[in-house]
Amino acid sequence: MFKTIIAAIDGSDPSAKALEMACDLAKMSGAELHLVHSPQLETTTIAVGYAAVEIPITPEHIREAGQKVMDKAIERATERGVTPSGSTIGTGDATDDILNTAKLHDADLIVMGRRGLGSLASLFLGSVSQKVSHGATCSCLTVHH
Repeated sequence: MFKTIIAAIDGSDPSAKALEMACDLAKMSGAELHLVHSPQLETTTIAVGYAAVEIPITPEHIREAGQKVMDKAIERATERGVTPSGSTIGTGDATDDILNTAKLHDADLIVMGRRGLGSLASLFLGSVSQKVSHGATCSCLTVHH
């Protein structure tokens, strides 16, 4: 059925459901499961008197946060009886990271949540799942939570 499944994770509930589905499919088909996560930079602003001060987030903070999400996903997959064959923590655009990971591993299925941590901008620019489905050369499964 499937040889290589890519599960795109972002720490959201839809992403967790997608990971569960990817694990189930990997077990049923004997496929390898590869996880991919793209930490997204978000700034934090605090009010100080009448001014707003932006607190910069360092690349190290982003790496640490991304690793926490990945570690939790690996733990969840293992609890479901699947040991991921690999994991990728991207550094750029989530769509590009997912598509590049799928291409690199010759994936025949990408599984992702239908709505993850997207913002209001995704309503105007399109969601990651829509962009991945459009750009993928393999099958895509979007999972609603």
